[in-house]
Amino acid sequence: MNKNLSVFLNVVLLISVAILYYLHFSSLNKTEDAVASAVDSTAAEKPIVLSPKEIKASKIVYVNLDVLSDKYEYLKDVSKSVQAEQHLYENQYQTNGQQLQSDYEAFQEKANKGLLSENQINAEQEKFAKRKEDLDQIQRKSEALGEKVQAITEEAHKNLSDYIKEYNKSGNYNYVLAYSEGPLSPVLLVNDSFDITSEILDGLNAQYRAKKKK
Repeated sequence: MNKNLSVFLNVVLLISVAILYYLHFSSLNKTEDAVASAVDSTAAEKPIVLSPKEIKASKIVYVNLDVLSDKYEYLKDVSKSVQAEQHLYENQYQTNGQQLQSDYEAFQEKANKGLLSENQINAEQEKFAKRKEDLDQIQRKSEALGEKVQAITEEAHKNLSDYIKEYNKSGNYNYVLAYSEGPLSPVLLVNDSFDITSEILDGLNAQYRAKKKK
C-alpha cells in the first residue's frame, strides 16, 4: 500500500514538474515574442538613416537681373529701337486706318447716289483693297516686333552666359545665381556681399562698346 502510494506521489510530482516546466517556458516565449514585436515596431517607426557624406563648402555669388535690365547698354539701345518702331507702326496704322475708313464711307455715299460708273466703282474697290493690304502689312510688322524682342532677350542671355563663363575661369565659383526682386524670383533672400553684378555689368558694357566701334 505504501509502495503504491509512493509510486502515485512520484507520478504526481513528475506531472507537476512537467506542468511548471511548460508554464515557465511558455511564458518566456511570450515575453520574447513581445520584445521582438516591440523591436520590429520601433524599427518600423524609426528607419535606418545613413549619415550624410561630407560636402565641401560651395562658393556662390549672384547677379541682379533688375540692375542689368536698367544699365546694360545693349539692352537699353535695342529697347529704344524697338519702342521707336512700335510707336511708328502704331501711328501709321491709326492714321492710315482712319483715312481709309473716311475715304471708303465717302466712296459708298457716292456709289449709293449713282455718281460713279461701274468702271469707277471697280477701280476704287481695287484701290481700297490695296490700301487695306498695306494697312494689314503695318499690323503684321507691329506684331513681328514680339519675335524681335524674343531674339533680343535670347541674345542678351547668351552675352551674359558667355561672359560669366570667361569671368569664372579666374573666379572659380560653384554657382552664379540670377536674382530678381520680382514675385516669381526663385531666390527669396540674398547677401549683398555675394553680389557681383557691378563687375559683370562693367564687363558686358565694355564688350558692347568695343563691338559698336567695329
